[in-house]
This record gives sequence, C-alpha cells and structure tokens, in this order.
Amino acid sequence: MNRWIALWQLQARALVRDTGVLITFFGGLMLYALVYPLPYLHQVAGAQPVLLIDQDNSGTSRELVRALQASPGIQFVATNTSLSDAQQAVLAGQSKGLVMIPAGFETRLRRGGSATVVAAADGHYFLSYGTIAEQVARASLSLGGQVQLARRMMAGADPASSRQGGVTLNMVPASNLKMGYLDYILPGLFVLILHQIMLICVGVTVIRVQRRPGSWQRMPVAAGLSVMASLLIPPFVLASLLYLGPLLAGYEVALQGSLFSLLSLLLPFWLATFLLGVVLGSLFRHRDSYAQLLVLISMPLLFTAGFVWPVESMPTVWTLLWGIVPSQAMMQGMIQLTKLGGEDVLALQWTLWGQVLAWGLLAVLLWRRRQEKVPSDSALPEAS
Repeated sequence: MNRWIALWQLQARALVRDTGVLITFFGGLMLYALVYPLPYLHQVAGAQPVLLIDQDNSGTSRELVRALQASPGIQFVATNTSLSDAQQAVLAGQSKGLVMIPAGFETRLRRGGSATVVAAADGHYFLSYGTIAEQVARASLSLGGQVQLARRMMAGADPASSRQGGVTLNMVPASNLKMGYLDYILPGLFVLILHQIMLICVGVTVIRVQRRPGSWQRMPVAAGLSVMASLLIPPFVLASLLYLGPLLAGYEVALQGSLFSLLSLLLPFWLATFLLGVVLGSLFRHRDSYAQLLVLISMPLLFTAGFVWPVESMPTVWTLLWGIVPSQAMMQGMIQLTKLGGEDVLALQWTLWGQVLAWGLLAVLLWRRRQEKVPSDSALPEAS
C-alpha cells in the first residue's frame, strides 16, 4: 500500500507540472463549451435574403408575394430584377436565393390549370436552402387551397361544405420539438469532445510515464493502472457532469431520460475511454504523433455517430466503430436521453461494458509488455 501511495504522489506531482495535459484539459473544455455553440444560439435559420422576380405582376402574384413577405424565413431584398442579375447575385453570395413568378401565372390559374413558382437557393448551405424551399412551398400550397375554394364557390358549392372533407396535414416533430440546431447536435458533440480530450490526456500521460524507467515497472500491472485511473478519471467525471448537466441546460437542451440512465452509461464510458487511452498511449512513443492521430479521427467519429448522417446509409465498415470506440455508443445514448426520452439503453450499456472488458485486457497486456521492454534503472528520474 505504501508503494502505491508513493507512486500516486510521484505521478500526481508530475501531472500537475505537465503543461500539455493541463492546457488540453482546461483550455480544450472551456474553449469548446463556450465558443462552438455561439454561432448557433438562435437555433434555427432566420429570415433569408431573397430576390423576387415577378414577371406576371398580377393580383394573384402579388397575393403570393404578400404571403411570402409575411413568412418568417424570407426577406425580399430586391424586386423585379432580371433573372440573369438575380443568378449572379446568388452566385456571388449577395443573396441566399431567388423566387420567380413567371408570366401567365394568374391566367393559368383562372383557366383551371396549374401554375409554377420557381424557387432557387444556394445548395451549399442546407439550412438556408431548406428554409427558403419550405416557406415558398407553404405559401404556394396556401394560395392553391384558396384558388380551389374559389373555384368550388364559382361552381355553386356551399362555402361551408367546400371546407369539409379532404386531408389535413399536421406535421409535429417526434423529437427536437424546437427544430433547433443546438438541440440536434450539441448532446452528441459534447460527448465527442469529452471523449477526445480524455483520450489525449490519458494517452500523453501514459507516453510520458512509459518512456522512462522507474517505479511503475516494479509495481503490479493492476496497481499501476489503478494509480493512473485514480488521477485521470475523476477530473473527467466532473467535466462530464458539467457538460451534460448545467451546460446543456444553459443552452436549453433538456434531458428527457432519467439521471440514473445517464449515469449508467457514463460509468462504463469513463472506464472504456480511459482504457482505450492507455492502449493507444502504449503504442506510441511521441506525443505529437499521438495527438495528430486523434485529430484525424475526430471528424469520422462525429459523422459515423448516427445523428449527423443516418446509420442505414453508411457503409458497414463504418458502423463497426460502434463496437470499438466508446464515443459512438455514448453519443447514441445521449440521443436516446435528450431527443427521444427513451430509457431503453440496455444494449448500449452492454456495448460499453464489453469495451471495458476488451480494452482492459489489451491495456494489461500492453502495460506489462512496456514494463519488460523499458530497461529498469531506478537512478533515472521518472517524473519529468
């Protein structure tokens, strides 16, 4: 026990002097928590600047224009421009899209035919594109319903009976009721931030410890790993509770599931991530190359988590990451608990505990291998 305490004190002193780990932990957590959500605090795309080309200039076209102007997602910045000028403005980024009402719009409707409204938007920005397309579709459908009602009344139908029957569409989101960007991406992203920062801190600490001979070689593997775990896991327990608790609540992202379900996922997530960091750190000799690896895999992990892109549309090889990397199962758990409100996270718990077992066995083997490979020399300093 005395040897365990001595090793703990030695590694604790080395850890608080390790500026790389401290900057990564405190700087990374503060930077990502405060800076990343700032551009998306409004949650949804607001009024988009749109150019109007009304080639019909009729009463019906002006009624459609008034409906578009009243919509929250469109703001006309110029009207009656030519089509070529409008296209150039969209391509130059001066406008997010254009709406064109072709000549003969009202005439076609009066004759009982169908009329076309052209809406074009910059497809590079999905939120802007979707907002413009949705508002034009809503206004066009509303005008179409009024035209059909007017036709029935002209045919002698009773106005009250004309409004009966048919199909009424009532679209209600099953989750993410605000349809906001933060609600959509922030829970999973916070998990990935915690995962990557923990891997960096654990891995670079393991590299520092194992590159020099010292008392860690003379300790049993379980004792050495328990020292590392007692120093590195508690800070991330506090960081996780802060990120997935007050910070999410501060950004108005609600936890629909129970706190017990969240903790039942976090416990194996912390252990599995720590052990994965030990494994990766034992495979590298230089901190720089290790950090570069984690930077390279961050975006693939985000896009294969299942909320940025549907899992069903991914190649099978990418979905295998779910059974290997702790962040994937934990991100799915946060989706269940914040968006769907589901408590059925048992399969994800088993996945994470399986990773704890697998990465734990591999961490023990690699730690023992490093103990045997590094020459033992107690005279060399080990905490630098």
